[in-house]
Amino acid sequence: MTELGVHTMSFRRTIIWVALAIVFAAGGPFRVGAQGRGGVPEPYTPAADAKDLKAVLFRWMWGMGMLKGHDERDMVATLEYQGKGTLQVNGQPCTLTKYRASTNYQTFSQRIQYACTRPNGEMYSNIEVVSGLYAWNEDTPGAQIGPTKGKVTPMPDVVQERLVRIWASPQGAPKAAVAGTTETFWLGANPGTLFADGLAKVGQTSLSWEAGKPVVTFPIPGIPEATATATLDAKYMTERVVVKRGSTTTEFSYGDYQDWNNPLNKIGVLYAGKMMERQNGAVLRDLTTSMTETGNVYVVAPVPASVQAAIKVTGQIPRGVMAKTEPKLNKSAPTPRLGAHPDLTGNWSFTDWIGNYMTGGGRRCGPGQGPDCSRQTNQTEDFELYSPSRFGNTGRPTYKPEYWDKVQELDMWTNKYDPVMTCQPLGVPREGPPRRIYQTDKDVTFIYTGGDAGGGYGEYRVIPTDGRAHGKEAEFDITYLGDTVGRWEGDTLVLDAVAFTDSTWLGRGGFFHSDKMHVIERFRREGDALLYDVTVEDPEVLVEPWVLPTRTVVRNPNPDAGLIRERGNCEVQEFGHAASQIRH
Repeated sequence: MTELGVHTMSFRRTIIWVALAIVFAAGGPFRVGAQGRGGVPEPYTPAADAKDLKAVLFRWMWGMGMLKGHDERDMVATLEYQGKGTLQVNGQPCTLTKYRASTNYQTFSQRIQYACTRPNGEMYSNIEVVSGLYAWNEDTPGAQIGPTKGKVTPMPDVVQERLVRIWASPQGAPKAAVAGTTETFWLGANPGTLFADGLAKVGQTSLSWEAGKPVVTFPIPGIPEATATATLDAKYMTERVVVKRGSTTTEFSYGDYQDWNNPLNKIGVLYAGKMMERQNGAVLRDLTTSMTETGNVYVVAPVPASVQAAIKVTGQIPRGVMAKTEPKLNKSAPTPRLGAHPDLTGNWSFTDWIGNYMTGGGRRCGPGQGPDCSRQTNQTEDFELYSPSRFGNTGRPTYKPEYWDKVQELDMWTNKYDPVMTCQPLGVPREGPPRRIYQTDKDVTFIYTGGDAGGGYGEYRVIPTDGRAHGKEAEFDITYLGDTVGRWEGDTLVLDAVAFTDSTWLGRGGFFHSDKMHVIERFRREGDALLYDVTVEDPEVLVEPWVLPTRTVVRNPNPDAGLIRERGNCEVQEFGHAASQIRH
């Protein structure tokens, strides 16, 4: 936990144990040669007169508020949208009484829930879902996922139409255009760092200028036969996107860009206030924005088994790869052993699970920001997007559908509900891997110094590794770190933990759990690298076990690296006066 998210709140916490130090540089207008903190140059700054593809893609994402943090990466992973207006139902306009679109750009998924009134006064409602190359309608969110009842109707003929709606959207279009420049579908890349200056075409994405406006042509991810052409306005906002696939032409027009987030969580991601969708000239949707939520809230769309059985998928969706800096590894170094097993003893260094994103400081001020902008205010707004569980490559646990909105609510009020805000330990698995390990032939001792992008404070575990079962005390003695026992499976140390208090979270973003949670951790040493795997089981709230990607930490040869100073206390003050949804 850091103090980064409390600048705009009326409640305060005294936190002496924070391990993450942030240095702010003076902010200023977007200009050529702008320097980052400590004189470090920004990753990319287009020349004032640059009209090449690289400059346009950067200005496009920059102008729409998608590039966040000092390294200015695309941090918009999900989007919640609410609007009003009309859409076509069986060829007739239907006046909306509800319209909510939940989009996850990383997983190619979108759920649109709407209700409307037909011209004859009849009410109509539907839930349209696409997830990868599957599409279906459902009568209740998450129908046939886990224990959730409801009717599901496979819709194979509209898969492409719904994918087009994602990638021709205001934020989806620049993401797709950038994806077209590389063979790898990068998640979170700064578009100014992917290829050279001065080019008008890179990969399958090209640039032209018409009537002084940039026009970018690019493929639609997941639909080989679809090509999009996006026209940008004078501020490099998405003005118009035309998608052609076979004999179908779909045109999207956008205007009135603002930060439509609720006043408690303005973070400068701009979205269109007016949107119109036409297919072969006929209006399909005419929407006026009511509200957005661009704080990377929880959006999942698991595919029901009945849909998977009914739709024969051809082709594949590009697999997103997180744009990050991998730690330097030396797996070829000799692996020390203690008796029959590898010796895990040592100091272990790691970055956030998102990679080396948190370089400190905030991004420079953009052209659309007012005089109150500074690197410090930008950093406060941006930090919520950097959380590994909101944007990183940890994935998202699949909660039972009845909990989806609860996770979003907890996330939206992170500064109020996150247990770390009331000085509780992070717990397992949120602590991540230990910072220091001591190993004997009978047990291991783990020392933690905080994880999850800077939260938490010193905790430790002493764990038997002789293969014993959980003791009877595990039935009633619940703790933050659980009742943990260990065993060796070959050269892998396996830790089995139960009996957790349900007051901790799995990670930032509202990822709660029950007291029935069961955590399996696996540690494998290869030279100077320690590979860490985690599986979380919680049948009370999760549809399936949450298997996190392998995390690699590296040995720190500095003998003083594991020294821990006294951290002092954590104190909560004025907790009841949280007045902002800017998240830590």
